[in-house]
Amino acid sequence: MDNLEKIFNKTVDKFIQNGILLNEARCEVYLLIEEVFGQTKKDLFINPSKSFSEDEIEKFNRLVSMRINEKIPVQYLINKAYFMSQAFYVDENVLIPRPETELLVEEVLKLPGEKTKIIDIGTGSGCIAIMLAKKLPEADVFASDISENALKIAKINVEKLGVNNRIKFINSNIFEKIDPSEKFDIIVSNPPYISIQEKENLQIEVSGHEPEVALFVEDKTGVSFYEKLAAQSFERLNTGGIIAVEIGIYQSESVQKIFEKNGFANIKVIKDLLGIDRVIIGQVNL
Repeated sequence: MDNLEKIFNKTVDKFIQNGILLNEARCEVYLLIEEVFGQTKKDLFINPSKSFSEDEIEKFNRLVSMRINEKIPVQYLINKAYFMSQAFYVDENVLIPRPETELLVEEVLKLPGEKTKIIDIGTGSGCIAIMLAKKLPEADVFASDISENALKIAKINVEKLGVNNRIKFINSNIFEKIDPSEKFDIIVSNPPYISIQEKENLQIEVSGHEPEVALFVEDKTGVSFYEKLAAQSFERLNTGGIIAVEIGIYQSESVQKIFEKNGFANIKVIKDLLGIDRVIIGQVNL
């Protein structure tokens, strides 16, 4: 019977043969091994010869087969994705949290000034709102989403990550159903920013399984959500308030212009680890 090391190596090879890049293959196999066998990356080095029951092997192989044949992302197969070292529940109602979005949270945490009232627009799994609530225990955090099913997942994660009663959830299309008297210190969002025309160019793991409403917009350059968000946000921020958003590749200049057109000042662009413009921040002038 194969031991832990053989299972890992054989599965990584199998993933690579089916078009998954090496680094992604390794990360995905680590996730599967942790879920099915309860073994971490560290265990792989400490006890590589560990063996497992036939039932465990069968379950593992079944998940591997679904990943390869049905192109289901591993995170959906195991209902788990890590974000800022925390394990979030995910399914096909919400986007899988990405490392790029961690940069958005980190930049919000670095902001000077008031952070007493924050809203996350398009919260999805709740990863942004929940991590801000955990890191800023004195803040009032709101989380909105157009999808009721996404909000159900976010509420699961609020309980799971110990910030229940810290976050107020709202089913809304941007600010449409949010009390007009509510004003915020920070508006944060990782919105849909892929043109629907790009759908056919995406990996089937993304286009075939992640929720379209969280991925795609109708315009050719993918910036229409930013236009709506910026137009509605200026009046919803307190003096000196901040809007912070994640952007896609090649969208930096367009989103900066949208922010400027809607009255935001002190606009700042932050690059990710690959040197790509990834986060844009604007401010209501003091």
